[in-house]
Amino acid sequence: MFLKMINMKEEAVENQITMEKVVDDLLMIEIKVNINKNKDYYNYWRLTKTIGIPPLEIGIDDDGTIQTIVFYIDDIHFNEIIYKKPRNEYGVLEIDTTVFKKENDYIDIDERYYISLNGKELICFFEKEFTPDICYVMDRIKVYMKANELIGFSIDNLNETDFAELRSI
Repeated sequence: MFLKMINMKEEAVENQITMEKVVDDLLMIEIKVNINKNKDYYNYWRLTKTIGIPPLEIGIDDDGTIQTIVFYIDDIHFNEIIYKKPRNEYGVLEIDTTVFKKENDYIDIDERYYISLNGKELICFFEKEFTPDICYVMDRIKVYMKANELIGFSIDNLNETDFAELRSI
């Protein structure tokens, strides 16, 4: 069950991306999609099946906007992908929040996620065959959709510090 987009707002945001080595071979990546929104708890959609690393978590605010993404990378979960780059749109997605039954709810999906490094873009995707039909750009974060369902995201324009963190695992 993927998250479904219900709307897109033409709004500019500024991201904050933190990479932190939690153990020798595990890197935690935390993304704050809009640094101007501060809240302690969100509704969470999690992918829990990736063996050996903690689940991916996407935090969604009450208004349906994606606010946080936390995922983990180790040295064995990188995948090669070849995909057709979709057209880019710019703005903030609104996700259907009716899947959450109460405030600060969470949904665990027994599926895995995949990681790929494509030039200066670190891509995290949720299907073995990555075939997005559109990409929504929010500062350095790209959200990949297929048939209005979120199938992945990426951090674009990685810098030398980011690459050094990735090489450290």
